[in-house]
Amino acid sequence: MRWSLISITLALLLAACATGGDVPSTAPADTASKKSDMALSIDQDIWVERSGDTVIYRGRLTEPGLDALRNASGDPQVTTLLIESAGGEIVVGMDFGNWVAEHELDVVVDHACLSSCANYVFTAGRQKEIRPGAVVAWHGSAKQPGLLEQLHQLVEEDIASRGLPPREQQRELKRARRANVSYLTGAIRKQDEFFFRVGVDEYVTRVGNDRYGIRGFFYLSVEDMAEFGIENVTADENYADMEPRALARRIGFPVTLIRLE
Repeated sequence: MRWSLISITLALLLAACATGGDVPSTAPADTASKKSDMALSIDQDIWVERSGDTVIYRGRLTEPGLDALRNASGDPQVTTLLIESAGGEIVVGMDFGNWVAEHELDVVVDHACLSSCANYVFTAGRQKEIRPGAVVAWHGSAKQPGLLEQLHQLVEEDIASRGLPPREQQRELKRARRANVSYLTGAIRKQDEFFFRVGVDEYVTRVGNDRYGIRGFFYLSVEDMAEFGIENVTADENYADMEPRALARRIGFPVTLIRLE
């Protein structure tokens, strides 16, 4: 599975932007041979499957996807979420994370858990497992510097492309900027509440970009994750030594390891 870095970045910026890439339209190979209690393709980007006490989610984080996940996780309650996701809109990502925390689910990462999946789903897990060859990678949150300015720029470009009369264009710009401020203020408040709930330092989502100058995605060793309160993590002993080019080929773009000073 490959994802567009541009799509993932826009998902962090705009509620209306979708993320994710190609998702199987049939049961994934590692679960197809098992007897499933439920298997459901939500759309071409999302696959949800229930197998025993595990619910499997593959694809972007969306509200319909979360509804399907809830429905698949009914009685008897599941104990584990196996996830493969490039993320999604940040507020929806927090809804996923709060659901995981509420049900005290273990989280198993297959292939990749990126962006808002790393921010909110992985950090909310009770026990967290990163399968061999998989990666959990961050690149920012609702508090990343310059985010509001990027939102303003995106809506300005969109409005300018419509060819509106000057007065109407100015009215639309003012309305859009107010909406951006309201959206981001609410997102930050909800994010603060989420990270307080799960006992994780939000700065983990930005440390690679802010402190180490990483322009894209970054990941941390299990030991360094613990410095931010992300505990009970198991991963392959070579997790922090994955070959960068091989990892980039699997994910579709570079992911940089940072080591805390």
